[in-house]
Amino acid sequence: MKNILVAVESCESTTIASPMIEKTLELANAFSSKVWLVHVLPHSRQPPFNIDSKTARRELAAEFRNEHEFLQQLAKCIQERDIDVTALLVQGSIINSILKESERLDVDLITLGCHKHGRLYGALMDNTEEGLLSQCPRPIMFIPEPD
Repeated sequence: MKNILVAVESCESTTIASPMIEKTLELANAFSSKVWLVHVLPHSRQPPFNIDSKTARRELAAEFRNEHEFLQQLAKCIQERDIDVTALLVQGSIINSILKESERLDVDLITLGCHKHGRLYGALMDNTEEGLLSQCPRPIMFIPEPD
């Protein structure tokens, strides 16, 4: 197992001590795997009519910077454990982006935290054609996260 993709749903609640990260690092150590931290930001939406587009762009840019800084900090913590890691912040739909990145990076495993009511959980557990489970040819490991 050379490459593990970690689908990071929430930058606010994911830490080096999160069960999803801990389990991934355990696997990466056991197999000398490279870890890919991937966080997907949805496509920007049209700003409300009462907010000018310049303000909306500035707020979106600030969100991107914050998410990017978080991923870089998490990657730094992982590197301190002697694990090869790269953080990627991508924009698009969650499922399509994870599928695209897992293919592009030729990952051997996708790990993600599992919350019963999380947005990512709902998207992944959907039985429609768009669901990740029905489309992804790669193994997926769901790791329970505390609510």
